[in-house]
Amino acid sequence: MIRLVALDLDGTLFGDDLIVSPANRAAIAAAQARGVHVTLATGRMFRSARVHAATLNITTPLICYQGALVQDPVSEEVLFHRPVPQALALEVIALLEEWGLYPNVYLNDKLYTSELNPGTAYYSHVNGDLPVHPVGDLSAFLRQEGGDPTKLSTVLGTEERTERTVAGLREHFGERLYAVKSHPRFAETVNPRCDKGVALAMLAERLGVAQAETMAIGDGSNDLALLRWASIGVAMGQAHAEVRAHADYVTGTLAEDGVAAAFERFVLAPAG
Repeated sequence: MIRLVALDLDGTLFGDDLIVSPANRAAIAAAQARGVHVTLATGRMFRSARVHAATLNITTPLICYQGALVQDPVSEEVLFHRPVPQALALEVIALLEEWGLYPNVYLNDKLYTSELNPGTAYYSHVNGDLPVHPVGDLSAFLRQEGGDPTKLSTVLGTEERTERTVAGLREHFGERLYAVKSHPRFAETVNPRCDKGVALAMLAERLGVAQAETMAIGDGSNDLALLRWASIGVAMGQAHAEVRAHADYVTGTLAEDGVAAAFERFVLAPAG
């Protein structure tokens, strides 16, 4: 019996239109009515994920920032947070700028960049017109603020460029950072001691849910750890081949309401 479901957002629950289909909404509501914990497991900021959680009546703590933060959407209690040490974050900023890219820094659940640009405009749009704070010299700003950012990212023009950037970050930093593609245009870095799977394990323990009672649904390479840890790891039908290969089950595509189909098969049908 599944008692906890973790859902990726982009490419799983919705596309760039940010619209959750009626079928997916109904499946989530039906599971919640049976006492199943439903959470979101996303690379998005807490402030962004929380908005979507509210529209789905999700009150279970949310897995945000690729698993670097787990926070309660109701009480705002932080249950888990592993940021990037400031010194390492400064190295990331310097390398991205050396590559001619615009780094984005996520500090205290706010997004900072050196200047507004087409990449930040796109990022803001797909995050529901999220505020972006331009601060000029990003490294100087971070030193002045004195904090450790939860995540750093950069927005690329194409998926191929994103994959090359992620590969370059992995080659340069090795095991000092977890670099991942979270979206065809987003290359992100977080603390290497966290990912969505680590966060799901912590959350399940907190809720008193056994690993055998968990299910996760995702579509991207950043969901691999999530799908591997969950007892039932479900890949979306349009997911990359690597993600589908590591899943326990491949559901329908986003357009086919794959989330609803997975809920019907593994969460709702057994109780029916």
